[in-house]
Amino acid sequence: MDGIHDKKLIFVFTGPDGSGRKTVAKQVGALCEIQRVLSYTTRPSRLYETDGVDYHFISSEAFAEAEQNNEFIETIEIEGVFYGIKSKEIDTMFQKHPFVYLILNRQGSDLVKEVFGDKVIRIMIYADRNKVMSRLLERGDTTEVIYKNLERYENEMSYLKECDANVENYDLDETVEEVTEIIKKYI
Repeated sequence: MDGIHDKKLIFVFTGPDGSGRKTVAKQVGALCEIQRVLSYTTRPSRLYETDGVDYHFISSEAFAEAEQNNEFIETIEIEGVFYGIKSKEIDTMFQKHPFVYLILNRQGSDLVKEVFGDKVIRIMIYADRNKVMSRLLERGDTTEVIYKNLERYENEMSYLKECDANVENYDLDETVEEVTEIIKKYI
C-alpha cells in the first residue's frame, strides 16, 4: 500500500474565463508548493500573456505533429484553436513533485479525469456573470473575445456539481486562503 508521500495528485483549476482561476491557481500553487504543468495552444498570445509562463504557444503544424506522435494526453478544439497537455510533461513533473496543477476548461478537466481517475482533484473557481464581464474588460480582451467567453459561461457554470470543490472568487485573498485549505486536506 502506498504511503501518503507516494501519493501523486493533479489539481485541476477550472471555471469560466474571467473567474480568476489562473490568478488563484498561481497563488495557491506558490503557497502549497505545487508545480504547474502548462498547456500548449495554437492561438496567438494575448498582450498580457507570456510564452512558457501562461501557455506554450506553438504553430498549428507543430501541434498537429505532436498530436500525430501521441504526445498529448488530451486535446480539445475551441473555435478553431487547439489546446493540449503533453503526458511527458506531467510524468517529468511527477518525478520531481508529487503534486501538480493544471488550469483547464471543463472539457480538458473531463479528459484529464478520464486518463488519471482518482489522481485528479477538480476545483471550480467561479464568479457571477457581471464580475466575469468586468474582469474580461479590465484585462483588455476584445469585445469579440468577451462575448464568446460569456456565451460559454452557463456551460462552464453547470460543471460546479461535477467538481470536487468549488469556490466563489469574490475576494482574491479570501479565495486563495479557502482554496489553500482545501488543497492542504489532500496533501
